[in-house]
Amino acid sequence: CTLRLLHYPPVHDAGKLPANYWRAGPHTDWCCATLLFQQPGNEGLECAPNPKAMQDGAPWLKVDPVPGGIAVNIGDMLGRWSDGRLFANLHRVRMPTKEESSPPKSRYSMGFFMQA
Repeated sequence: CTLRLLHYPPVHDAGKLPANYWRAGPHTDWCCATLLFQQPGNEGLECAPNPKAMQDGAPWLKVDPVPGGIAVNIGDMLGRWSDGRLFANLHRVRMPTKEESSPPKSRYSMGFFMQA
């Protein structure tokens, strides 16, 4: 298992960045599962809809922090072990909005990546 503190530096002039800029681009986690701890005020995590239920152009879903909550991501390994019954969810971290970056601040989260 790996415990990792994730730091995304402050973004200045967030409103001037192109729409295709990301703090972390779309990806899946290779492990079994990830527990992600986020603090309120550190928004930005988004998940793609379920690929079997997804319609073309379906919006990404916000995974905003909940006080005391833990976001759980299924990883590639668990998806494979379940013979595709569980999906390794595609997720990303977007850039802060103009409002979220006034004043500019770092984004922190903590990921616990469980392997077997």
